[in-house]
Amino acid sequence: MVRVKPFRAYRYNEAKAGSLSRLVTPPYDIIKGAMIDKYQSLSEYNMAWIIKNKAQENDTPQSNQYTRARDHLKKWIDEEILIRDDKESFYVYGQDFEIDGKKLFRFGFIGLIELEEFATVAPNTEKFVGVLQHEETLPKDIEDRLNLCRSCMANFGQIFVIYPDSKREVDSTLERHMERDPIGDVIDGDGIRHRLWRIDDDDDVNRIVKLMEDKYIIIADGHHRYKTALALSIEHQDLESAQFRMLTFVNISNPGLVVLPTHRLVQNLDDFSSNRLLKDISKYFDVETFQKTKDMFELMNKKFQEGKHSFGLFVNDGKFYVLTLNDLSMMDELLPDKSEKLRGLDVVILHALILDKMLGIDKQKLEQGTMKGGGYVSYIKGIGDAVEESIKTVQEDGQAVFFMNPTRVNEVEAVSKNFECMPQKSTFFQPKVWTGFTINKLE
Repeated sequence: MVRVKPFRAYRYNEAKAGSLSRLVTPPYDIIKGAMIDKYQSLSEYNMAWIIKNKAQENDTPQSNQYTRARDHLKKWIDEEILIRDDKESFYVYGQDFEIDGKKLFRFGFIGLIELEEFATVAPNTEKFVGVLQHEETLPKDIEDRLNLCRSCMANFGQIFVIYPDSKREVDSTLERHMERDPIGDVIDGDGIRHRLWRIDDDDDVNRIVKLMEDKYIIIADGHHRYKTALALSIEHQDLESAQFRMLTFVNISNPGLVVLPTHRLVQNLDDFSSNRLLKDISKYFDVETFQKTKDMFELMNKKFQEGKHSFGLFVNDGKFYVLTLNDLSMMDELLPDKSEKLRGLDVVILHALILDKMLGIDKQKLEQGTMKGGGYVSYIKGIGDAVEESIKTVQEDGQAVFFMNPTRVNEVEAVSKNFECMPQKSTFFQPKVWTGFTINKLE
């Protein structure tokens, strides 16, 4: 059973804080380096002052980036920069965006979920209930978010989850409220429009709660944040509000639900040889060579539509390669304890057959990378100029970049329902769910 509930969100008081466009941010793991300064410079009340407060040389256990974040939150509430809504509500969150020239709209609702360990089959049935995960996580990245939660006792960023609702029963309720004027409306620097509507009507609130009871949910983005919330709930077992976490729920059938690929940049290997890699690859893959990235991606997409397993590759030899697996059955030998659905995923084939078997980048080496980068593999989101930047990196000091086709939503669902996990960064749901539209204070 999925238990969702409305909540009284803290929201920015634009009369005092200024325009919402200068206050909300992308999620914490997107804001890195100069981007931190960029967002913090927009306003003294920008959410980056809390979710990405910088460490300082003279920090102590008593005074550090997490305690500074806590002090900002308290000050903003005391000064009514943030005001709590007067009634428990759900919040519709919609995003207008464009992918490859196609205009799309994705929407869902923000609410609380009662935390529980990851799901299993309901007793005496074959029905899936509860919370499912689909990606592995890195322990180092969880500790940072847990420190922030301990200090502030609040949920700032969203966990983005998907749930099955083929009849669109929840969506129809949300759509009625989207006919009203939004209570938040922001166009970000990438041209994505973020809008927020409030649902405080008792009948509609109760309807959403009831409709969600027999659902299962899959974490699309925010595995670290969910595991952080679980850890915090155990530390505060006597605090009821700590047993709930703020999420954004989106119907799997929503036409705006888009998954983009995340490419893999290989680096820092001591004994890397592109010639040896290509030789090893040719044992298992049909290899085709191109002079342009455009031709490489066209063939990759063609293979993807045909249901074949293909990757692109650049190793700084002036060529672009398309690698198409010629025999999927060999994955049975590599991962005999995994399901057929998992063994047939492109990202699993890449990790098991090429990264691990050929390059020696096993799970332990993968864990040396974090959300801050580094390690043997960096993850490149397939959007903007990321492809060009990754090629440039290989030309300067990287070793290879593997280009991926996206993981399909139905593949995410199938693997999750087997209680299996894909490698980290297997999916990139675009656009990201932004932070700061609603805040859930644990009291």
